[in-house]
Amino acid sequence: MIVLALLSAITAAGVGLAILFLAHGRHEDDRGGARAEMVRYFGMAAIAALLCGAMNVLEAAGGGRAAAAGGNATNVMAVGLLWAGARRVNHRRAVGAIGIVAVGIFLLGLTFLIPLVDATVLKTAGLVVFAVLGALECTRRPFAALPGRGLLVWSMALYAAYNAARLVVALAAGSKALTGPGAVSAETTALVSAVVIAVAAAGTVRIGRQLDDRPSPGTPAHDRGALRRETARLIEAHGGASVTLIRLPDIDLIRTAHSVAQGKRLLDAAAGAVDDALPHVVTGQPSRDIVFVVASAETDTTVMESSVRRAFARRMPLLEYDDVPTLAFEHSLVRTVDAMSALMGTGRRWSRRGLVDGV
Repeated sequence: MIVLALLSAITAAGVGLAILFLAHGRHEDDRGGARAEMVRYFGMAAIAALLCGAMNVLEAAGGGRAAAAGGNATNVMAVGLLWAGARRVNHRRAVGAIGIVAVGIFLLGLTFLIPLVDATVLKTAGLVVFAVLGALECTRRPFAALPGRGLLVWSMALYAAYNAARLVVALAAGSKALTGPGAVSAETTALVSAVVIAVAAAGTVRIGRQLDDRPSPGTPAHDRGALRRETARLIEAHGGASVTLIRLPDIDLIRTAHSVAQGKRLLDAAAGAVDDALPHVVTGQPSRDIVFVVASAETDTTVMESSVRRAFARRMPLLEYDDVPTLAFEHSLVRTVDAMSALMGTGRRWSRRGLVDGV
């Protein structure tokens, strides 16, 4: 029974970790900001929960005090990291992962110095403290304004209440009551942990969908965000936005004949030429081979092309480039941000010139 209960907790932690990283841990997007902080801390908490379950299974199989010490330490770390992650999302004074890990290591060492049941009581007290702090932190803004935060608040409050009940039983009937059968037994604790982990994972995924990335400038993720925001602004103001994709048809030949770095410099020069010719538009390189330009729907694309080509030619001497590579332009009109996202997602495919809406 105890092994099955522990396995349920491990499964819940594993599923929660997998969902968290599959939904929000995209390498190209999470380069900073609230969502990256949440993924980092809550992901570490899920890993700690997995290790805790594994240590508890090992203890049940006869792993002894060492397995119990590892389980106590990782259990406290898991809840503490949730609290620390919520503080980071709230932009409050940081409680670093190192501090939480230090608390876990302290409990790990203490488990070898005092009776095991007393170490369990101390661990339970630590869980109550961190769970209460975590629940309170989730009620602070801006975290409190996010859809899904209620699942985290209630799951952590439930976990704090259950562990507080375990402490009351330990004080009333002795610490050995925590290891015997009953409502506060190890089996029940494992099942409660599984439920709490599952609910917290669901809340975390929902919250993550509301948080924004803050990618580093110059990265494709940063450019994608800037292009989407400008598209949304133009759609709200004018009902649509003109999106131009600028390519160098000979880019592969240039990379082969010169270098990949030279190809990158030419693409950067194309983006710079747009800024020179049309300073009021927003440019970006959300994919490797294409420069995206978002402008007003009333933009004269013929004038745009000639202006950009002249500005691009003026930049060639600065690159010590003898020729002026050909620029190819593809113009589309988008009426939704989703259509813009679709263009960026299929940017490598040469699509037809014309209206794109709801791609």
